[in-house]
Amino acid sequence: MNVSLVKVKKSHMKAVIEILQSVSDYRPDEKVYDQIWDEFQSQTNYFGLVALDEKVNVVGYGAIFIERKIRGGKMGHIEDIAVHPDFRKKGIGKLLINALYQIAQEEKCYKVSLVCKEHNISFYQKCDFMIDGISLSKFL
Repeated sequence: MNVSLVKVKKSHMKAVIEILQSVSDYRPDEKVYDQIWDEFQSQTNYFGLVALDEKVNVVGYGAIFIERKIRGGKMGHIEDIAVHPDFRKKGIGKLLINALYQIAQEEKCYKVSLVCKEHNISFYQKCDFMIDGISLSKFL
């Protein structure tokens, strides 16, 4: 499968939100997409990538946020790795993870972390991530 990775653009937003439905049920109102995009893309510590198929359809998405720590180092947080159901098991998720990890290296991060559901642990372990603690959440 021929897939290219490019920086996420506003024109990708609707397709990315559809793909992210497999990660979370949260769906913003389309009426506020412009406002959401403007606020989202203004972040300087964010790198988002989309995977495009041969027809330039969005088939995957992933992001990394770079956090500056109080001790001076930087840490990358990989988030929202999602691949369209028709394109899973074709290496797209691993391609996204590797590209985001490379961004973390270029940004001189000392560590990259991510949070996933239990059923996805083996995928991330195949991408050389290891279990390192427990993540907890409190939803607002």
